Amino acid sequence: MSILREITQTRHQAVEALPFVQYLLHGGITQKHYVIYLAEMLEIYRHLEQLAALEGLLEDMPELPRTDRIAQDLAELAPGYQTQVTEATLRYLKYLTALFASDRSQQLMAHVYVRHLGDMYGGKLIARRVPGAGRWYEFDNRADLVKRFNAHLTLDLAPEALVAFDHFRDIFQDLWSRIHTG
Repeated sequence: MSILREITQTRHQAVEALPFVQYLLHGGITQKHYVIYLAEMLEIYRHLEQLAALEGLLEDMPELPRTDRIAQDLAELAPGYQTQVTEATLRYLKYLTALFASDRSQQLMAHVYVRHLGDMYGGKLIARRVPGAGRWYEFDNRADLVKRFNAHLTLDLAPEALVAFDHFRDIFQDLWSRIHTG
């Protein structure tokens, strides 16, 4: 849905301009730092996809979830790696849980939109620039999946998508701090 993309474009561009995201996008990320990123995202995707599935948001898109693929990438690069998620990620996971428990639980689709549609579009570029196989970014029949995904998008998701971008701004800032202090 182009109107949703237009409404969120400024926030999306601001997140994309963050140092950590630029580090990821431009191909210089080290394996150590990418493993930290993978472990953080695994926790986020696991939680988001579980809640979205419980809400029935992914029923007609069984190939959309990324949790297993992220776990495979992490196992390839750092078998058994465990992480302490950042404070921003903890806040985000709590936010998602509260959203799921509210009468606005359908708004979880805005968070799926921000993460998963980004994976479908930007993932091809990222996959070529990160260590390992990049299974996270592999989608079967991408065009059909995007079409089915877009059928779920409505204009009322825009405010919640902006919230999701704000959370990811904070998460990427925390990750940047972690790799520069740890």
